[in-house]
Amino acid sequence: MLQTAAAATGRGELVALVDALDMFDVESASAAGVDLDRLLWIRGHVVSNPGLCRDINQRALEQAIRAFTLVLQAGNFGLVIFDAAEAPAEAIRRLPFTTWLRLQRMVEGSQTMALLVGGEPMARSSAGLTVRLRPQGIRDWGLGMGFGQSLFEGLTVEARVVRARVREREEATATFSTVASDCA
Repeated sequence: MLQTAAAATGRGELVALVDALDMFDVESASAAGVDLDRLLWIRGHVVSNPGLCRDINQRALEQAIRAFTLVLQAGNFGLVIFDAAEAPAEAIRRLPFTTWLRLQRMVEGSQTMALLVGGEPMARSSAGLTVRLRPQGIRDWGLGMGFGQSLFEGLTVEARVVRARVREREEATATFSTVASDCA
């Protein structure tokens, strides 16, 4: 997500980020090359424990969807990101399916790219694509991982592009490994 935002702001585009649960790290974005002067950051409701606050999560996601809709209607943005990566799957599943169809129609034919970031697939459409990230060689990220001198050094991730409708031989998979670099 940060690299996509950095590329868009680097091209001079305006980027909007709807941060559903207020998890965005400004320092990481700046370090990734995002031009913060070209970024509209819409902060969502702060949820101290996203897994336990069912009603608060639902309200936060609904408010974030409204903000996302308003930004898409406003236009003038090259990239609009809806970040619900920390939201519980149950809260995302409780959003009406028509929400995603309405948003898809708003983006269709426009110059705006909409990027949905979540822990599981959110919008399902006939042409929709999902990029699934999965760790390789370990059962769960974070538990029992041996990091090197740098955070996430040696992390291997499989990225898999999945289509909403299954078609033969139209699925792509790539594996990436992280390495530490000396940035002085």
